[in-house]
Amino acid sequence: MLAVEKWAQGKSLFVAHFAPPIAAFAREIPDILRHQKKHRLLSHTFPVPNLPSWYSFYRSSKRYLVPFKEMISECSPYAQNLLAVGSAMQELSRKPEMLANLVITPELLEEGQQFWNNMHQLSIAELRDDFKDTPLAPEVCAVVQRYKDNHETELAFLFLVAFPCWLLYKEWPSKLHCKARQGDTNAIHKLLRLDPFLLHDPAIGREVQKVRIHGRQSLFENLLNAPLKPIKLKLTSRTIKDMLAGLISQLAEAIKQPLTSTDIRDLFDAIAQDADKRDIDTTLPESQEAYSKVIQRNRPDWKQLLQPRHKNLK
Repeated sequence: MLAVEKWAQGKSLFVAHFAPPIAAFAREIPDILRHQKKHRLLSHTFPVPNLPSWYSFYRSSKRYLVPFKEMISECSPYAQNLLAVGSAMQELSRKPEMLANLVITPELLEEGQQFWNNMHQLSIAELRDDFKDTPLAPEVCAVVQRYKDNHETELAFLFLVAFPCWLLYKEWPSKLHCKARQGDTNAIHKLLRLDPFLLHDPAIGREVQKVRIHGRQSLFENLLNAPLKPIKLKLTSRTIKDMLAGLISQLAEAIKQPLTSTDIRDLFDAIAQDADKRDIDTTLPESQEAYSKVIQRNRPDWKQLLQPRHKNLK
């Protein structure tokens, strides 16, 4: 039995599903972000995209999220079921009368329990393969390659813009872009550090030129230099884990199943045992009191990202 599987025992089903994958993903993030400025993902360098198509992703997240969801759904039974659950929950939020009219029978409860138990086993199986670096099955490789071939620009935007935006700024690119178009120079600066292609976006360029013609020379120079600046200084494995610890804590509280700082430390220790064959994660603070403060500092920033988006920011 995996250490992370033992950690999940006694936790709520929802916590057992979302917390371990988030904690495990911390190991992958540094590699994903390492060459972001060079428009690269791991060893792949993306070509310069068609800029009007690229800018359209800021107006609609569906353009880059839907193809990715379809790909992972085809590759992973666990992801397929999880996405189906997410769609069902969205439908219930739009039509609360469906939930009000639902009759909970013993048979329905048993069926639901069996579904979540199966989901848990699928999740653990995927984590086990991840920790062992098990090669993808040929049929899965074929699906991934087809996605890369047909949706290269969407893949580039997802991992080079959207994902860093969520992680570093805790905002959706669409929301940040909306602020920038309205003249928010802090939003413009953030986006230009993340995505140099926006220097050629007419809407953003217009706001940058407004800064210049109003004589704000220092700010104008800062905006022009923003694409050359590092996304974030000292984005280490430790800081990434701290961020994700705050996210895990925030999510657990949101579903009324709070986790203590000890719970979260134990989770990262379990990941270290399964992935690296180490007893504990030595990158975390030694003091539990210090770690509690780290988690508390990283919780608030995630609130705005987890809130429902405005209907125009799809």
